Amino acid sequence: NAERLIQRMMQKGLTPNDITYNTLLRCISKDMDLVGRENLNNQSKRRDNRSNPKTESKPSASVSTRTAQTHQNLLVQKAESILSKMEDLQIANTISYNTMISILSKQQHPTSHNSNNNNKNQAEESVRQAEACFHRMLSLSTATSDERIQPDTCSFNSLIGAYAKIGASIPGAKERAIRAEDLLRQMENLYRENPEGNKSVKPDVVSYSSVVSAYAKASRWGEEGCALKALEILKMMEELYEGGEEGVKPNKRTYTAVINAFARTGQPENAEMILSNMKRRYELSRDVSLKPDTICFTSTIDAYAKKGGEEAAERAENLLHEMENLYNMGDKDVKPNTRTYSAVITAMGKSGLPRAAEKAEQILDEMEYISSHGSKDLAPNTILYNAVIDAYARSTTIGKCNRAELLLERMIEESNNGNMAIRPDTITFNSVINAAARSSFGDYDVRKEAYMIGLNAFKSLHRSDYCQPSSITYVLFLRVLENLMESEESRDYMAGKVFELCRKHNLVNDAVVSQLKKTCSHDTFYVVTSSQCTHRKK
Repeated sequence: NAERLIQRMMQKGLTPNDITYNTLLRCISKDMDLVGRENLNNQSKRRDNRSNPKTESKPSASVSTRTAQTHQNLLVQKAESILSKMEDLQIANTISYNTMISILSKQQHPTSHNSNNNNKNQAEESVRQAEACFHRMLSLSTATSDERIQPDTCSFNSLIGAYAKIGASIPGAKERAIRAEDLLRQMENLYRENPEGNKSVKPDVVSYSSVVSAYAKASRWGEEGCALKALEILKMMEELYEGGEEGVKPNKRTYTAVINAFARTGQPENAEMILSNMKRRYELSRDVSLKPDTICFTSTIDAYAKKGGEEAAERAENLLHEMENLYNMGDKDVKPNTRTYSAVITAMGKSGLPRAAEKAEQILDEMEYISSHGSKDLAPNTILYNAVIDAYARSTTIGKCNRAELLLERMIEESNNGNMAIRPDTITFNSVINAAARSSFGDYDVRKEAYMIGLNAFKSLHRSDYCQPSSITYVLFLRVLENLMESEESRDYMAGKVFELCRKHNLVNDAVVSQLKKTCSHDTFYVVTSSQCTHRKK
């Protein structure tokens, strides 16, 4: 529409100026946002509708992402053409370049773990384009001394944002964070050299928070130093703000990023330290931008869930009770959600505490009750059920595989009656098989019942119309045979059949072979794996 209006202007003898072309660039930037949001929504819908992978013929999420990339590439080319035209007309200005950098930073990239190197190359290319645009602007400004194209805070922030926006699952996150920080230091140096003359490049809260976010994403790769770096920059922001720099006051987004950084590196105590700092600052100032919300609390609880252990479970449960108490007192910003409860249940499952699994199931039942009385947003989903089943699998509860099987049956019955939110998935069946594999204690009858529960879950998964076995399925069922089948002859026979089925589904990997070796006799292992090698040669 904007392009058509420009064409009509020119037909009427009106000459577009910098405002006209900058408006067109902003329209392209908004189109980039729309394409990105539509792609994310499509991926979300596909995850929700991934109900029948055996028959579903809809395009995959990767196809959807490639389509979005193609559309965005066309928009980038169009924007580059407009900027080039403005340069030829000598009407390009700071706004033009800032918008172009922003457009380049909005390019999306696939996040498939099967093509990490390709993903990294594409991500690096988009950042390289943004860098090239920034340096083109800087070179022109230096060569011409034209203040109209001098980089400003927005220019630096756009490029820093380009580093920070790339998904954490794409390799190279730490290097991107370091480059983002280098730009921040460049801004600080320029401003310090001439505070009056270089006010336009003074770092602000966006500058610092984007670097914090970049380091927080890098911490996903187990880089403990990145979490500490994020904390260091946060403390710097606090010191600057307390020294009178209003424009760098940390906000909820900044604190949450640091909490997530420590959560990813298994440091829940540091995550809770940040949460406590937020609470203290809010109590002193009553500044709503510092008030901890559901995301802050849940991220901290999730950190404890990732760590595991008795103390972690107790801290997670205490934080949940704090949220519930605050919510019951009228604080709607800290209402626990399904992710909160899932994290607490996971923490309980990893705790090793007596009756932890029973407490986890009690939370699940309470959520069922609350959701049936109006709070539909707290209705349990498959992830929550899976967490409870996993809690039983990890527990020492007598009859734990029976409890796991009952939960699976409840899920199947409810989903058959239309509640698709709790339809079992591959993880559900695997967790029940795991519960059986871990039920090696007890007399013959108890072990036999556990074996039958594991076998039924294994068979049901293979008969399912809406989910499929994974390599982990075969590892776990081979473990069932190892722990529960006493007859070596029967165990060897079953192990051979299971391995043959695994090979048929093309799911054999090192973990499956390793577990097979533990499960069956040396002779059977040699025969079965030899046939696997022969099969590969054919």
